[in-house]
Formats: sequence, C-alpha cells, structure tokens
Amino acid sequence: MQNKSIPVLIVGGGLTGLAAALFLLKQGVKPVLIERRASTSIHPRARGFDVRTMELFRELQLDQAIVEAGKALAPAWGLYQGESLVEIVKDIDPAKLKVNHPINFPGLEKLAAMSPVAGARCTQDLSEPILLQAAQERGADIRFNTKLLSFTQSNDGVTAHIQDTITGQEQTITCQYMIAADGAGSPVRKALQAATSGHGSYGYLLNVYFEADLEALVKGREFSICRIAQPGLQGILTSINNSDKWVFHLSYDPAQGERPEDYTHERLEKLLLQMLGIPQMKVRIISVLPWQPTVSVVNDMQHGRVLLAGDAAHQMTPYGGKGAATGVQDVQNLSWKLALVLQQQAGEELLHSYSSERQPVGKQVAEMSGALADDKGLLDIPKFMKLVSSSGGDYNLDKMITMVGLPDFRYASSAIINNEQEGEPALLSGQPGTRVPHVWLQKEPKPISTLDLATQHVTLITDEAGEAWQWAADVVTEQLQITLPVYTMKKEEPAYDSWKEITRLQDGEVILVRPDGFVAWRQTLPATNAPGLLKEAVERILSLNVS
Repeated sequence: MQNKSIPVLIVGGGLTGLAAALFLLKQGVKPVLIERRASTSIHPRARGFDVRTMELFRELQLDQAIVEAGKALAPAWGLYQGESLVEIVKDIDPAKLKVNHPINFPGLEKLAAMSPVAGARCTQDLSEPILLQAAQERGADIRFNTKLLSFTQSNDGVTAHIQDTITGQEQTITCQYMIAADGAGSPVRKALQAATSGHGSYGYLLNVYFEADLEALVKGREFSICRIAQPGLQGILTSINNSDKWVFHLSYDPAQGERPEDYTHERLEKLLLQMLGIPQMKVRIISVLPWQPTVSVVNDMQHGRVLLAGDAAHQMTPYGGKGAATGVQDVQNLSWKLALVLQQQAGEELLHSYSSERQPVGKQVAEMSGALADDKGLLDIPKFMKLVSSSGGDYNLDKMITMVGLPDFRYASSAIINNEQEGEPALLSGQPGTRVPHVWLQKEPKPISTLDLATQHVTLITDEAGEAWQWAADVVTEQLQITLPVYTMKKEEPAYDSWKEITRLQDGEVILVRPDGFVAWRQTLPATNAPGLLKEAVERILSLNVS
C-alpha cells in the first residue's frame, strides 16, 4: 500500500465532483478525484442548468460548450398533460414556442437583464464529459474504477483507503480535506452518520430510458414534460434529444404488490406504446432504473475535514431543475475557501461559513421541489403553474426568479459583514450577502461583465472618488500578505450610470466582493483610517486572527 499526501480528495465524479475539481484548479489547488463507475454518466438524468449555474460555467469558460452539446434539446420547454403523447401534441400551438429559456418569456425582460447568460438545456451524459475533459486538461488527477473503502480523520487531515476495482490494488491517501460528492446514496454521509431532515420519499418510479423515432411528431411542438394519465398508467414523459431518445417515469405501487422486476422489457414496451398512443411505433428500451423522488437534507454540510456537496448533502426531486445546479453552486462556494485556507491566506474558521451559507439554500430548493410532487412522486403540473403565475395570469416574478435560477438568496455567515441598509434593498443591488450585480463593462471585442471582476481573489470595486481605497488596499496587501485587487469604475465607462443606479453606491463608496462573486462588505468612504477599516473587514471575512 503506497501512501500519497494531497491537499484535497474528491469522492464522486458526477457533475458536482467534476465541478469541484475545476473550481479548485481555478484557485490553484490540484485535487485527486475518485469515481467508482467506469466512466461519466451514460444516463441523461439531469437535463439542464439554471441561470446561476450557467454563470459559473461561463466563469470556467465552458458555457458555450454546454449550450452546443445541448442544442438538440434546447427547444424543449413547456409542461403538458393528457391521456397520450399523440393527444397532447396535436393541441400544442407552435406559434407560442419562440423562446430558448423561460427567462426569455415575454414579461421577464427585467430578469433577463440581471445576468450575462440564460439557462441551458443539456443532459448529464453530455455535460459530464465536457467537465471531465476540461478538468483533466487543466491538471486534475481523475481516477475512474476507484472506490473509497474507508476513511478516518484527525485534527490534521483525512486518511482515505481506496481501491482500484479492476486490479484490486489498494492505496492509502492522506489529504488535508475531503469533499464528498458521492451522490444521493452517499457512503461518506452514511459513515459520518450525518443527521438529515425532510419529507423523505414521494412514491415509487421506474425511469425507463428508451428509443423511439418521434422527431416528425414533435417537430415544432417540442415539450419538456408531458404528464400522462390513463386507467392503470400514470407517469411523465421527458424529452432528451427531441428525436429518438426519451425517458418515461412510470409510477408503480409496492402497496399493491408491484415490484420493479415485474416490469419486464416486453411489458414496458406495451406500456410505452399505450402512453405514446401509437400502437405500431417501434420502441427499444435502453435502461430501466427504479428510483424514489426524495427530499432529505443534511443539517450540517461540514463534518470536521469532510465536506458534503450536491446530492450527498441535499436530495431533492427533479421538479424545478435544481439538483445538479445546487451541487455545482455548492462547490464553487467551497473551493475558494478551501484554497485560501490551504494557501494560509485565511483561517480554518472560514470553512464554517460553507454550511451556514449553503445548507439553507439546499434546504429551500429541496423543499420547493418536494412541494411540486404529488403523492405518487410525479410532477403536479397545475400546482407548478399556480406557483409561477399570479392571480391575473401573468408570471409571479418572485417565483420566476427562483425558477429560472437567478441567485435571489442572501448569505448570512461569518464571511459576510452585513451592514444593514435602510428600507428593503432591491434584488441583486450590491448588498452584502448577495451576488454582485451584473452590468456589461464591454461587449466587444470580448464581453466583460462585472461578474468577471472577482472570480479568483477578494476584490474591491469603487469609483474615481474612492481613490483612498486603492491606497488602503496597498497597505492591507502588505500587512496581510494577500492579493487584493481594486477595480475603479470610471464615469466615462458605458456601465457607470447603470452600475450606480442598480447599486445606489455613493461617490467613493466601496464594495468588497468574494471570489465566488458575492458581496462581503459595503462601506462609505471614511474621513480617516480607510486602511484600518479595510483590514478589519478582510480579517473578519477571511477569519484571520480568530482566537
């Protein structure tokens, strides 16, 4: 058994684990990732990413690759219900299908202006290879066919025993921290005996991934989900490529003696033809996976030097499309904190802010997803439509903000200095705990957003009247031996007026933005001692000199 010492071990090579590797690499940390499967996912599962997650893929320079990979599925928006696909499709009006993401629906222009990107369709079997290739090219050590046998931890690190499942060879790895991104059934979470809360499971479903040439039928009438209800047949049909790949989630009832093994391929093929309403259609089943839509959230995402992320931390139903998104956002929040701690530019207490910031977000979206499921575990479409629409039939903007994935949450932790402002602040207006507002600094030759100003370092943003902050940053950089860039918004910049209007920043006021793009501190220009104020703020946010 060979011992290897590394900074971070990632357990799990799905979307969350691969994203963790990429964000760590961006911060200068080379991780080892182990995955017990032989390859990335061969099943489509997660079918897209919300606005905030696409912002993060943009940060990794992977957003266009994701959009391109998912272009066949891109038109698939809309929820319908009926007795069969044939009956549903004939009533879909092609004239109403003119957008590529809900954020671009008429009436939501204000929301679309809040981000440099829209959400995107892309199934998990297509997106994971994109993340994998990028992580390998950028220096991550990624090992498939490798499972975690056991682990122990101390005050100094984690010792993991791993095994190559092909050769049987075992190895001991010592790491300073371990990220558990090992999925809904997380062996790491179980080994930690991490306490959870939540509704639990909603019904029993068979995920039937199948081939059927329906391209001509759905052309110009693409959909996301069709709820099918017939006597003895309940389920939801989801599009995968709008051509020949589809998934049907079939409800079954163990209380009636029904078991997954009772559903042979022959029986399932008959049910699929019944669901489609096309008796002569040729169908081929690719795979069948029994599953239970579940809401279960850990109470704490940090257990010593082991940090839970993604489905290992918060299981949720797929309704609302937040599972993969929340995992990617978890590890983006975590990676800069781990990097600064490993590089001794922050105190270990900074890591405590990971759970206090991300656990409430995971709980909120998990509960939202559960509220959209009925007692069979299927999407309740009328409930969904009622949730996102106002009484007058227009969109409920507050709910649509969450659905499209704009980060409407506000972190509260030791890594945020929440200077309360008078009155209710506008959404994404530069308040501490919120994602920095998006304004285009330039669109040509290369688009640059204010979101691009702070992706690697804690960064100050001020204006020309805040010249003292540049001097203060130089002093604090020398005193704390950290990198602290300053961006000065100039009056002649096209973005200046928009920035001032959105943030309501006074002349000379400054905001301190963390590497995850969230505002940590906001301060007017003091008459004296700007370096002292800034040093105190940075020390608090990064948990420096914490006794």
